[in-house]
This record gives sequence, structure tokens and C-alpha cells, in this order.
Amino acid sequence: MSEGLSDPVLRCDSCQALIRRATIREHGSCVKCGNRRLRNVTVFDEIERKQMEDWGLGEFLAEFEVVQ
Repeated sequence: MSEGLSDPVLRCDSCQALIRRATIREHGSCVKCGNRRLRNVTVFDEIERKQMEDWGLGEFLAEFEVVQ
């Protein structure tokens, strides 16, 4: 996993899937496509926001500004 990525959720560079950091630690790559290149999440849609809420990441989500 790339150094410097510290967010609890990462985005796969290849398939754009949101992946929990714990899942990456367990599998070592994106569970959907196998890619190992990941980025911190900077933009997400309402469906992804709901997914992160379901994962219990409300504190992480609070760091983002809502843009409509």
C-alpha cells in the first residue's frame, strides 16, 4: 500500500471503487479488480456517502464540504 495514504477509505485508481483501509490491509489490493494503485478520496457522490456512513465513518465524512 502506498505511503502517505492515511484516510480510512481509499479509491481504486483503476475501477474507482471505494475500499475500506482495513480491506486493503487484508487483501493487499482492490477486491473488485486487483489493482494496487489507490488514492485518498477527495470527491464522492450521495450513494458513496451513504456507504461510508454504513461503515461508521461519520467523523471522516464531517471533514468534507457539501457542494450542491
